[in-house]
Amino acid sequence: MENAKATVGNDKKMNNGLIHDTLVKIFLCLNVVDVAVASLVCKSWNSACRDPALWNKIDLSKLGSYCFNTPLNRVGAYRHSSSKITQFLKYVLDLSNGSTTFIIFNFYVYLTNEQFIMVAQRTPNLKRLVLPETGDFSRDGVDTALSLWKGLESITVTSAVSSYYMILAIGKHCNNITEMKFSAGNFEEKHAVAMAKYTPKLKKLSIRNLATSLKALWCVVSFLGDLEKVNISHCLIMDTAYPGTVFVGVSDLKKRLPPTGVEKLVYCEKGRCLRCVNGRDTTRSRQPDGPYEDIWGEDEIASLAHLPQPSEAQIAARHVRAIPIVRLFCSSTRNQHR
Repeated sequence: MENAKATVGNDKKMNNGLIHDTLVKIFLCLNVVDVAVASLVCKSWNSACRDPALWNKIDLSKLGSYCFNTPLNRVGAYRHSSSKITQFLKYVLDLSNGSTTFIIFNFYVYLTNEQFIMVAQRTPNLKRLVLPETGDFSRDGVDTALSLWKGLESITVTSAVSSYYMILAIGKHCNNITEMKFSAGNFEEKHAVAMAKYTPKLKKLSIRNLATSLKALWCVVSFLGDLEKVNISHCLIMDTAYPGTVFVGVSDLKKRLPPTGVEKLVYCEKGRCLRCVNGRDTTRSRQPDGPYEDIWGEDEIASLAHLPQPSEAQIAARHVRAIPIVRLFCSSTRNQHR
């Protein structure tokens, strides 16, 4: 009799394990919002939704502005939905239980200083970070967040934060940075000097579509010994060594940079780069910032890209209004707390 009970107990545990593993495999096919909603269904689903395999990468890039009752996608469109975004981030990071190593923020989210620090506190093992286009980060906020991400290896810096402050904070707290991407502002000599000092292990750098100093470019290719690639596609490269400003083309760079540095450059050839291709997308629903969102998510340096080149089917799907699943999430969490 006791053997029979033990057998039944073992079978039950095995079945529960199989159900758990099956649910995890299914949830791996869902986006982060769908997983958050699924976790509210029942205890077994909630347990499966907390499996670390689901949370290695948190990709928020696919969120649509309809999720938070905001107008068409525009930079900073989520600014007035801050409380909902905070609620959503806290819940998702609670499910992840600190197992996240890669976060991609939505391009349009307006991230506040408090949200940035809160995310850092709940993701101590983060290795790769992609910031949104806009935000409100103080210098102290950046320093606090980076002090919690000592294992950070890759970062995409946007207009949400001062590039120079970010480099200084990285130098102070993050010794393992090997990849950096700047998507806004200028790339000046002070940035290059700080990088040579504070990010000596850097291997991949993208400064695409930025106003760039020739001295800054010369500095990074000369003094960053481990540097392998520098994406300068559509950079406006300026030489200020002479009276007035001289703009330098790619062909002239080959004469002004050391040969070993020229070999590391990635640049646009015959309008085939991602900026040129995406810039031709004039779909009305994608304006004014849609093509820039794609460029933010992609890069000519493969390891710095986190979004695949959209297919024709995906472009057509942009016209379809998806189910506002985050509204369901918000209403469900409210009901749970009642």
